[in-house]
Amino acid sequence: MTRKPMKKLFAALVMTVALLAAATIGASACTTIYVGGNLVEEGTPFVARTEDYGSDMNKMWFISEAGAFQEGDKWLGCPEYGEFEWTFTHDSYRFTYFTNDIYNGACPECGQEDPTHWSYTEFGTNDHGVSVSATETISGNSAVKQVDPNVRTKVDGIVGIEETDIPTIILAEAASAREGIELLAEIYDTHGAFFDSGIFVCDKDEVWYIENCSGTQYVAVKLNNDMIFLEPNIAVIGEIDLDDENVIASERLIEVAQEAGTFVGDADEHIIDYRASYANLGTESSPRVGTPRMADGLKFLNADYDYTAADLYADNTKFTISNLKDGEIVPMYTNIEADRQLTKDDVFNFYKLSSVGKPSNQEIEIFQLFQDPELETEYSTVGWVGVGNMSNNVFVPYYPMLIDDMYEAYQVSTPVVTQTAEKPDSFCTWNARSGKYVVYPENWQDSYYFCFEGLGGYILYAEQIDGAPLSDSTKQYVLDRLSDLQHEFYDELVTVEQLKESDDARALATENGMAMAEKAHKLAIELINEIKWVNPFIDVKGGDWYYDAVEYTVEKGLLSGMSTNIFAPDAELSRAMVVQILYSMEGKPAVTGTSPFADVAEDAWYADAVKWAASQDIVDGVGDGRFAPEAQVTREQLALILFGYAGSPDAPAQDLTGFADAGQVSAWSADALRWAVGSNIISGKTGNVLNAQGTATRAEVAQMIMKFDSAQA
Repeated sequence: MTRKPMKKLFAALVMTVALLAAATIGASACTTIYVGGNLVEEGTPFVARTEDYGSDMNKMWFISEAGAFQEGDKWLGCPEYGEFEWTFTHDSYRFTYFTNDIYNGACPECGQEDPTHWSYTEFGTNDHGVSVSATETISGNSAVKQVDPNVRTKVDGIVGIEETDIPTIILAEAASAREGIELLAEIYDTHGAFFDSGIFVCDKDEVWYIENCSGTQYVAVKLNNDMIFLEPNIAVIGEIDLDDENVIASERLIEVAQEAGTFVGDADEHIIDYRASYANLGTESSPRVGTPRMADGLKFLNADYDYTAADLYADNTKFTISNLKDGEIVPMYTNIEADRQLTKDDVFNFYKLSSVGKPSNQEIEIFQLFQDPELETEYSTVGWVGVGNMSNNVFVPYYPMLIDDMYEAYQVSTPVVTQTAEKPDSFCTWNARSGKYVVYPENWQDSYYFCFEGLGGYILYAEQIDGAPLSDSTKQYVLDRLSDLQHEFYDELVTVEQLKESDDARALATENGMAMAEKAHKLAIELINEIKWVNPFIDVKGGDWYYDAVEYTVEKGLLSGMSTNIFAPDAELSRAMVVQILYSMEGKPAVTGTSPFADVAEDAWYADAVKWAASQDIVDGVGDGRFAPEAQVTREQLALILFGYAGSPDAPAQDLTGFADAGQVSAWSADALRWAVGSNIISGKTGNVLNAQGTATRAEVAQMIMKFDSAQA
């Protein structure tokens, strides 16, 4: 898709420089791969395209129910792009679709309050099995544009269709892929196009790909199962015989190119090299051949394809689609040959290439088409859905024609991100263009998009964010965990047989897809927390004196919250809890025998910890054969326990008389306190007091444990 200026967005929302920088990152970076069914182990075509709208801009997924648009209803597109008008010819079909979040009640494109249009609709399947990929932005040459400019000014209610409107109109109106292509061709004929683009329209029977590089001229080709191609924002339809029944083209396609002086082909034989005639090819010094994505993708498919941009510029037939060989019409083909039979993993991993999977990704739906003529339409398409940065992600499978609902995190709206030159206390990523931290919205963990955007973004920019890059082993660990989950999904996707045998196939398909999405969402959060601690506690704020200690002890598994988002820093800890922390620090070694304390039951949750601590002379109880596990630990007791755990080292000659309440220190704890104060594990409180016999709060214990553990390291 095309990067838009978004001027009205900034005026309407008074956005920060953050969104401006985010919006310019993606530019034209959407990337397509098509693999015919005979080239993959699955035996099914894969139609794939990722949306690169820009980083840190929430994307959401919905269902438009049948009849949401009634016959005769008028569709008005986004005013930022001419406000394309369409009158529905019948009640709309049911379809799935992705769309941008609406920030602060306004369209992020035009700034319209409470917009009646969707913002950048993409990807979907309707209840007739028609799937639309949304668009790859391409670029026509200037000479063609002089003759056939894009239709961007509304005249008598007519303006060119904009890429965000294409999926909506086709999915609402078309009952087959061919019907969808013919409808889009008719719109190009009568209204024109606002932008230049390439787009898929497919069903179980046919896969069509169409390109336009100017206002009203286009060519569409029906693909087959013996071909593969890549499309990284460049026109890839090459030499085409227009007399082929597998081609749909505008009537004046050759004539317009001739008028522009760019025509390459044989007009008498109705042959045109579409890319050479219509596309912006760049120059030899600055070729437009989709590098590095095209070169990287070709190398990924075949190790022998070590092409440079110059190689691809000199010979476009290395990647273009054609239906001609030796002057004869043949089935559509490219000269791209994979060096292996591809798998689902290959198709999915293409989107993890460093030049393809990146922060500008918003979402992708890969349509897997089951073309068995005996198979009912509703089972014939599986959509493999990824949302957010694809570099570290998984694809969740759905039967789009059977689902009645989506996992809730796909539909969470968030505030817009902000940027700051100072590192925030909350979770953040990094914007390479502005050189600033990207501050995530408060509810980012509820959003499926932001969790995977955050995971990929942090991995990429860990050095800028936290001062050191992640190790290769950590990066591989993340990829391995995601790969394991991806392969679980291969097994967990319900089969057609299971759906047919079910009492309620729709409920089963819906629950199956939602359960896998929830697993993926939770894993993204888990991985972020493993590679970077994300403060989940609403009662622990950056700037709190105990913030680092809470992070340290929670990240190491020494302390946990009282609930998911409550740490309770002012709550007190029991003696049993403190011993359990040390037992965990030691790796929970095996223990034998019975407890030496009468008040420690053998089945108590802390029994092994107390046995271990007693056996190591770390604790000896409070007298009378009791340990008092539930009693709140005092500061001097905590010092004594840590002193024992450290091996009762020689106490430094630390004078405690400087504290106002030094006289209240118990004789049995004096050496331990001198050691703890001298080792900077315990410090005085307000008023220059030790408060030795006062109870220790969770925050204080976290601080002492962190200082103690760091000192022993």
